[in-house]
Amino acid sequence: MMEEIIDFLNKCRTFYVGTADENNHPKVRPFGFVMEWSGKPAFCTGTMKSVYRQLQRNPYVEICAFMPETMQWMRISGKVKFTDEIAARRKVLEVMPDLKKIYKSEENPLLTCFYIDEGEAAFYSFTSMNEPAKVIKI
Repeated sequence: MMEEIIDFLNKCRTFYVGTADENNHPKVRPFGFVMEWSGKPAFCTGTMKSVYRQLQRNPYVEICAFMPETMQWMRISGKVKFTDEIAARRKVLEVMPDLKKIYKSEENPLLTCFYIDEGEAAFYSFTSMNEPAKVIKI
């Protein structure tokens, strides 16, 4: 089941992560990295970025991805947890070697991973009235 979530996000290539800023105003930004970590969809960011500070303050997130070829989209809602395990950072750099240009190595404390710990992924289609078509608990 988790493979289906990861596969969908990878096929979309770009998906959007929504958080709340310090004034509880919504902030949405594009992401392009996902991997599986501990059986959960996991993402990475830099500890110097506002998305990191926002998720530290309020760990609830929504992620939305759309695949125009199939007219399907997915929404992930849940609570994130951070991990600074070296093994997680190593896997990030294995999955997306281009991030080495920014972070250099898994030892860099600016690189962090977060994963959806409590939540769900719901798959929808613009061509079907069955919404959501499928829900996967995370």
